[in-house]
Amino acid sequence: MVKKYSVILGIILGMGFLCGCGEKEELTQFHEDINQFYTEISVIEDEIAAIDEETEDAFFSMINQMEQMAMQFQNLAQIKVPEEFISVEELAEDAASYMDEAFRLYSEAYEEDYVSDSLIQAAAENYESAMKRINYIAVILQGEIPEGAIVVESDGTEFEPYTEE
Repeated sequence: MVKKYSVILGIILGMGFLCGCGEKEELTQFHEDINQFYTEISVIEDEIAAIDEETEDAFFSMINQMEQMAMQFQNLAQIKVPEEFISVEELAEDAASYMDEAFRLYSEAYEEDYVSDSLIQAAAENYESAMKRINYIAVILQGEIPEGAIVVESDGTEFEPYTEE
């Protein structure tokens, strides 16, 4: 996963150098913010992977890392997105919402005297949804269309929605 993010970061940095002068500052800041996000997420993922599940504090370590990840996803949702990448904005907001829910559910799963498998499953699904969206963002920033995405082209003309009378 870290290699994947390293390649993505390289591509994003390269894109920053190809931008025109007029919006260069905004794009440069955007690329720096995105790079920082992916770097932080890679570090957190490594820390989660390094948790020894056999230790007493494994759960608390994992929850702490999930909280850090949720905060980074909130930071992602706050990044000012240039017009060229406006589709990233909604994906970032959705990813942050999914990660917040994953963190909440993981925390709640262990609150009782027993571990709730259904809450853990729901948390894992939210986590995967969040990660899927940041992968979509990376693909979009490479100038590609994410696999499985539905693309709707518009000629920019206004239309009136059909309503039954």
